[in-house]
Amino acid sequence: MALLNLTAAAQAAGVNRSTVVRALKNGRLSATNNETGERCIDTAELMRVFGPLKAAAQANAHPLPMQAIGVDALIEVLQEQLRHATEREQQGKERELRLLAMLEIEQAARRDMEQKLLLPPARPHSARLLILLFGFAFAFALLALVITQSASGKAIIL
Repeated sequence: MALLNLTAAAQAAGVNRSTVVRALKNGRLSATNNETGERCIDTAELMRVFGPLKAAAQANAHPLPMQAIGVDALIEVLQEQLRHATEREQQGKERELRLLAMLEIEQAARRDMEQKLLLPPARPHSARLLILLFGFAFAFALLALVITQSASGKAIIL
């Protein structure tokens, strides 16, 4: 079978060049190097991984050295690389925004936790009321004792 460079192989399979490169990196697709050192993929290997090839690509299947690719193909490759770089930049910005949002949430949670740990626990109002009532009851009992003792004419020693 015929050998295709990465760009021609991607066109023949009807996928992006990055898809072909990913398939090569993860081992789903194999390639060989031609005499100029360019990676080439056999059309049979392409069909095994990506299914039937486009009819026009099968008719034009032959090794293409870099000089035969031409300026148009080079521009196409560069445009694709630019698209991928733009996508990666956008993904990086989105990731940065997600991480900043997560950091903001973490900092808010930390501030809340610090406030809870530094402030003394709030005492319930019912305990204050109970202490106040016992104080009044004690004062009232003491006053009643003083009044009853003075009415009976006995000396009060406190």
